[in-house]
Amino acid sequence: MGRSVTEQEFEELYRATVGDLIAYLRRRGASDAENVAAEVYAIAWRRRTDLPAPMLRRAWLFGAAAKVMQAEHRRRVREREAGAEHARLDGATPDDAQSTTTETMVAAIGRLSPGHQEVLRLIEWERLTPAELATALGVRAGTARVRLHRARMALAADPAVRALVEEGSSSHLLEHHP
Repeated sequence: MGRSVTEQEFEELYRATVGDLIAYLRRRGASDAENVAAEVYAIAWRRRTDLPAPMLRRAWLFGAAAKVMQAEHRRRVREREAGAEHARLDGATPDDAQSTTTETMVAAIGRLSPGHQEVLRLIEWERLTPAELATALGVRAGTARVRLHRARMALAADPAVRALVEEGSSSHLLEHHP
């Protein structure tokens, strides 16, 4: 960090990573992945003196994208809560629980803390290494490995996941699902 990225280097970074970043955002349910990616690259351009070494910039972009998505998620949660309150007042009922292995795993991951969810998604879906995970999260490598271990342990402790394992369905635990 410290040396500003040139315009040419930034263009090369963009060309090399935009496909991966948009795919990352789409897997996380970004309704307008291209616009979110544009916001991430705008942030990267403004912070071009803070970007890590070239081999870690892709991971840094994932971390920035996660933060943008978290801000968007908080906004949607506020909207959803207002809608749920309105639906409750109108007598609406929630949907029935999902029963397939994939749906069970997605629900179990959804019950994890946002931090655990993001760690698992970055490692399992984006195939980041622990070093890249550290960069994406903005922490030291040892801290990233501890967070990964804790996230996996939290997922394994979920009662629905334990039931799947007991049923012999553990081969689908962390497949690539949005």
